[in-house]
Amino acid sequence: MKAFVFIAVMFWTCAGSTDGAKDDVRVVVSGILDADNHADIERVLSYYQQEAVLMPPGRDEIKGLANIRRNYENIFATSLLNLAPEEEQIIVTNEFVVYKGRTKGQVIAKSDSTARSINDKFIMILKKDDGSWKISTLIWN
Repeated sequence: MKAFVFIAVMFWTCAGSTDGAKDDVRVVVSGILDADNHADIERVLSYYQQEAVLMPPGRDEIKGLANIRRNYENIFATSLLNLAPEEEQIIVTNEFVVYKGRTKGQVIAKSDSTARSINDKFIMILKKDDGSWKISTLIWN
């Protein structure tokens, strides 16, 4: 029984029950996808930490804001995005938040207007940066 109580207390200490933090993170997730949909690169970048890392499937990691900017410039030059998040789980700790979800929608090629359906799984790790939640790591497939 003592071990169970200890584990429960440790979990409670690590995993915050702060609905406010979850709501703040939901704003980040919906905000970055809205910025993606509007090809607003400055707004997109405002959601990332300076040393953030993107981990796209089948490609090398993309590290740091300068490289992340180039990645988005390439996407926005060739595609129109129509994406929305679908939340599966949010875990809040004292150090970071893990958001697990899906990105659903379409990517439309600017060259010929062909549309590709999107139903990607992703994990986003966010950390506090000057009082705001910022994306530290984004992994998807």
